[in-house]
Amino acid sequence: MKKSQLIIGMVVIVSLILLTGYGQDLNDRESFYKTIEHTDLSLENVKGVSLDTEEETVLSYLKAPYEVNEIPETQTKYLVYEDVEFGIKDKKVFRYFFRGDYNTAKGIRAGDEVEKVIDAYGPHYYERTDTGTAVIGYFDKMHNINMEFSFVDKKLIGTIIQKH
Repeated sequence: MKKSQLIIGMVVIVSLILLTGYGQDLNDRESFYKTIEHTDLSLENVKGVSLDTEEETVLSYLKAPYEVNEIPETQTKYLVYEDVEFGIKDKKVFRYFFRGDYNTAKGIRAGDEVEKVIDAYGPHYYERTDTGTAVIGYFDKMHNINMEFSFVDKKLIGTIIQKH
């Protein structure tokens, strides 16, 4: 199988896991909110796009996505690019997911170890499991942001930043 087909297949699989798990795991994250201390996540962005960026701006920065998935029940859509996906609601980014060569504001990227993430973002995190994947997450309580890192064998496979 070609490398590009493998990458696209992995992005689709991880995206489906995240899309199907979004409503289901909300309560899991919420149970940690009161006990986890604040972590500043206000500088997070990918390719100049952060939460609340207008859909129009995303399209002007990154051009046309190779796929658009619309979810009528939640009035959301997902703009899918290679290794990054933006969730859009009310014409603004409310969440985004990335892997591959993209990195966080603190330089964390796919393949990094759990310890590197904790060293970068600090000790105020929660741990949970989502569809068999280990997850650690942080809350920015001042800016209503939740950031989660997903790991397989203690290696980062994807990062999601979303409105809390």
